[in-house]
Amino acid sequence: MGLKAVNVFLLIALSACLVQTAFGKPGPRDSSVAEDQSVVPINNEDLSQKEDVTRKSEPSTPAEYKIPGRVSCDFEEANEDAVCQEHCLPKGYTYGICVSHTCSCI
Repeated sequence: MGLKAVNVFLLIALSACLVQTAFGKPGPRDSSVAEDQSVVPINNEDLSQKEDVTRKSEPSTPAEYKIPGRVSCDFEEANEDAVCQEHCLPKGYTYGICVSHTCSCI
């Protein structure tokens, strides 16, 4: 009977520890200070000026789109182009072709 009482006591103690761990105090929080940013209302005039600037800078044809690191060329369909050859050969490629107004090195 003594062994049974010890087992019941250990079971109750283990249950209490598990409950304390699960529902106890939360862990430490991040105490760093966040910088407060103030919000400034946007005037309609400022917004319309921004829209005008973005409309002017948008390209009108696919040939004018610029992709960083890409060289543009004049052909839509696959053609060997001198501009692409000059771009690709120094990089160690065999030849360069123009596809969709962009040079591709092969």
